[in-house]
Amino acid sequence: MDDLLVFELEDDELDLFLQDVNEHLQVMETGILALEQGGLKQAGALERLNAIFRAAHTLKAVGATVGHHRMADLTHTMETLFDGMRKGTLTVNQAVVDDLLAAVDALKALRDEVVTREPSGMDVAPLIAWLNSFIEQAASDESATMTKPLPVKERGETSTELEKGGVKSSLLPTASVIPQNMQFSGMGPRQLTLEQVGHIQDYRETGYTILNVEVTVAPDAFAPTARLMQAVMAVMEEGEVVVQYPSQADLAAERHEGYLWLLLATQVDFEEIETLLAEISDIDEICVSPYRATREQVELESMMPEMYAERAEGKEGRPALGIEQTGAEGIRAGQDTVRISVERLDTLMNLVGELVTDRTRMLQIQEMLRIQYNLGRNRQRDGVFGALDELSTHFERVVDQLQHEVMQARMLPIATLFQKFPRLVRDVARAADKQVNLVIRGETTELDRSIIEAVGDPLIHLLRNAVDHGIESPRERMSVGKPPTGTVRLMAAHEEGHIVVTVQDDGRGINRERVREVAVNRGMMTVAEAAQLDDSQVIALLFQPTMSTKEVVTGVSGRGVGLDVVRTNVKRLGGSVTVDSVQGKGTTFRITLPLTLAILQTMLVELGEDIYAIPLTGVIESLYLDDWVLNSVKRTPIIHWRNQVLPLLYLRQFFAHPRLAAPAQDTKTAIVVVSWGRLRAGLIVDKLIGKQEIVVKSLSTVVGNIPGVSGCTILGDGRVALIVDIPGLINAVMRVRQQEGSVWMNN
Repeated sequence: MDDLLVFELEDDELDLFLQDVNEHLQVMETGILALEQGGLKQAGALERLNAIFRAAHTLKAVGATVGHHRMADLTHTMETLFDGMRKGTLTVNQAVVDDLLAAVDALKALRDEVVTREPSGMDVAPLIAWLNSFIEQAASDESATMTKPLPVKERGETSTELEKGGVKSSLLPTASVIPQNMQFSGMGPRQLTLEQVGHIQDYRETGYTILNVEVTVAPDAFAPTARLMQAVMAVMEEGEVVVQYPSQADLAAERHEGYLWLLLATQVDFEEIETLLAEISDIDEICVSPYRATREQVELESMMPEMYAERAEGKEGRPALGIEQTGAEGIRAGQDTVRISVERLDTLMNLVGELVTDRTRMLQIQEMLRIQYNLGRNRQRDGVFGALDELSTHFERVVDQLQHEVMQARMLPIATLFQKFPRLVRDVARAADKQVNLVIRGETTELDRSIIEAVGDPLIHLLRNAVDHGIESPRERMSVGKPPTGTVRLMAAHEEGHIVVTVQDDGRGINRERVREVAVNRGMMTVAEAAQLDDSQVIALLFQPTMSTKEVVTGVSGRGVGLDVVRTNVKRLGGSVTVDSVQGKGTTFRITLPLTLAILQTMLVELGEDIYAIPLTGVIESLYLDDWVLNSVKRTPIIHWRNQVLPLLYLRQFFAHPRLAAPAQDTKTAIVVVSWGRLRAGLIVDKLIGKQEIVVKSLSTVVGNIPGVSGCTILGDGRVALIVDIPGLINAVMRVRQQEGSVWMNN
């Protein structure tokens, strides 16, 4: 217990801390990956850098607030690095990105320390030192490229140019004041970079004033370096430093001549800045004035690249995350939001579910009263029954609206999940020595938060497989006429009341013969049985546990568990997975999911006196058995439906139990045609009741898992109806019929 860490954070503040930290870590990680792909000159790079810088700055403040000094120190160093990129003194390369991502991973470990109160063993000192080496190297390179000392003009001169060894210098504004006889020893002001000019424009567009600040320390100052640093820290409290010479690295190395010049973006008057600086000891001269660009800088601003022109017109460039995205930028932008716990949302959803059940019950009671008193629908509008009719109509409308609003509150854009995958794809591609471009579309597609959480693992496995199995090496791709960089597409879309998530690659495709060979080698079937499998059955083998075509087990794949996890998790959600693959062209996985798991649209059917609910997401249509000619193939009942063979399953036989009553004489046996992936089946039921919206209730752990049943619901009359699990039902029947030697027909 003595080793536990202590943070200045109450237990009830922990959730808020984690939400803030996770949000800013995701902004940093996504932004770093985007900068790696697009660099600092691509459209939107400056805005992205500003967002990353703000996230690092906020993380530093959060870490310091709770007393996590290692988190604050690491984010401070990252903040300095990002600031160097904003100012144009640092470039983005793979080494910098690798170490920045390592720093993000370290911050995640430090975040977990706040939760567990246990040391993670994360030593940030080497990482800070390594990041500082980039900063120092950039400062060294910058100093090495500086030209000779400036000839100094007298105070008050306002020429727009200073001759510097035959090269015109236009860094200083026309109102600048340089101390007389000042020499800069090769590290003085220079021409503003394009990024710095763009940064100034950004601040001006958001209402900031740019101030020119110059400070000279007294010649006899005891610690001139400390005074200049103190001056920088003082002005940073009132704004953002856009440009600074000498740089912080130069000041730290005491490479200065007792003079500091900077441009400050602020919203306070210049008199306040002067007052702050005047409080610092050993300051000899102070000059603070509005910044006015030189002629060269005005010309530079007029030649700003297209990205700034587009921004001025209100256009946004597409983000360069190493991915192509659509619509992810403005998700819920401009809306007033408030954070609410997941538990409270679940409770609210349960209460709304009870209201939905009561609404159905109320409508049934109303209908019973109408029949009991033999009232026509027109007469029911009078008196007490008329009032009841109006009340029930209003109640139904309010409950419907309340249900819709709560469901919308539970819905999240799938971007909250998709934004985690660029890093995953990058790391897997680096480990496999491949070049991969991830294209993301449909990020604004919304679905229930519970489904977003559950579908994360399947997508991780599919993306890792796409990069490791699907995409070829650059040399292999070029040998077959493909570009060296492979493409993996991750897409989401609404289709007919479902969410369809697609993972597609342009790699080598699935080698069916190789799959057959592996199945035989693993003893799953004989050579003759493997030869009889069609393409869809071969692909289905890949979803079997321990099935992998990888010859060597790596840290990414080879153990044969990935697709098994995909199938299991998607099945648990009531969804399906289909695979299309063309050898040499690529593979496409399509995951079809319900929009929500809390409330379902179902088809109610009757078996004896029991009611079963079949999710409409899996229902194609309903038929009456008497209208069709019943045949049999290898003891499997079938009908010829829509130019294909449809196998039938008697639900009465599958759910057979002693209490199951015989069907009534007047019932008309029906067929409910359902689908799961490429499989189609007809469920034979005693009677069709009709469509109804139900609230899903989970089965008790005492009951356990029941094949073919995914949950239950309470109907309006108080009866309990079991919800049919279509994937589980089809799987169970397939296993039984394979053991019996009968056949389950595939499309």
